[in-house]
Amino acid sequence: MRPLNEVLPDAINKVIYVLYYFETTQYTNYSDGATLHVPDLVFLQQFCSQCEDAEDYGECVRCVQRYQSFWDDPVGGLLTYLCKPRPWANKVVAIAHNA
Repeated sequence: MRPLNEVLPDAINKVIYVLYYFETTQYTNYSDGATLHVPDLVFLQQFCSQCEDAEDYGECVRCVQRYQSFWDDPVGGLLTYLCKPRPWANKVVAIAHNA
């Protein structure tokens, strides 16, 4: 077996972290006393090993635009964005706010 320390740094460099949250409305009645949460907006922030410690919130060489928002189709936009091919990354870690 190879030692883990020979494998770990390269694996860490190929991960993108995406933190996201939904803004929803609750105007649609679902049942007696319950309303349906309808997503209106998804906002996300992402970072990789190259930009995780950056002080500014500009663009990253690998991540490009570090902030995204989806209005028209929030859930579909988020899922499409998460499944987008990234040649430099082999893993996407998505973390939801209050999930």
